[in-house]
Amino acid sequence: MYYPREEQRDFLFTLSSLSIWMIPAFAFIAFLAQSGPTIAIIKVWPATIEGVVTSVQAVPSNDSVELYEYSFNTPDGQQFIGAAEQYRTPASAQYSVGQNIEIKHFALLPSFHLPREIYEGSRMNFLVFTSCVAAIMLLLTVSIYALVRQCSHARDDIHY
Repeated sequence: MYYPREEQRDFLFTLSSLSIWMIPAFAFIAFLAQSGPTIAIIKVWPATIEGVVTSVQAVPSNDSVELYEYSFNTPDGQQFIGAAEQYRTPASAQYSVGQNIEIKHFALLPSFHLPREIYEGSRMNFLVFTSCVAAIMLLLTVSIYALVRQCSHARDDIHY
């Protein structure tokens, strides 16, 4: 016999289950967006400061990548040190020790910082990260809505 309330309860259970199961998939994709969280934080209140390249090292196993370290001082006297990768291509600038570079950082917490080239070149990582976080929030909302509706169905089933 067809029972519409049971069909609706099954639909709500499926909706809640699928949304909960999709959250780890979106979280994994957000995790793969390498500098997405840092860029998202910096975009809230960006500031620019000059830094100095302190060392440049070639990666022994990969000739097309160089690792460089940089440091910068904030106006209040704090010193921060960071490291980044540079892919050796003809279009990219070659860094040398003592060279000045531009650093983008979060104005309130300078510990969130990136070189300007990485900040500007990682737009896709930022978009993937923010899209996944928005999808996770939407799925949590849908799941909570479905669970609340399931509970109200269970309370109403006493009358049927």
